[in-house]
Amino acid sequence: METRRKSQDLLHKALSSGQDNGGQEDLADLAKTIEEAIYEQQDCQVDSAYKETIRSHILNLKDSRNPLKDQVLSGQVDPVEFAAMTASEMATADRRRSNEELRRSSLQASMGYTADNRPKHRDLEGEES
Repeated sequence: METRRKSQDLLHKALSSGQDNGGQEDLADLAKTIEEAIYEQQDCQVDSAYKETIRSHILNLKDSRNPLKDQVLSGQVDPVEFAAMTASEMATADRRRSNEELRRSSLQASMGYTADNRPKHRDLEGEES
């Protein structure tokens, strides 16, 4: 239970950073709603997956380039919907584009493609089967 309370506190801090002191009780309720939804999605277990999900949501709320915090605070994004978001769904468009480029280059490198998307030439004559 202590971990859940700490998670709610951290979510509350992330939501209230840069805000005036008004509405702190509302923000505490919002943080509690988000934490409870994450807890339920993790099959009511406080394990490493729960902690990683909490961490991911907090980092995305704290990211000044990510409009997600404003969207959650304004009600544009429902807190339960926010709690269900994956890391890629929470990411900014720039971050998603960067992640996709990384994924593609990693996939090409693992498949043995060169920079111009051609397979690397392999001399198979010297290899035994």
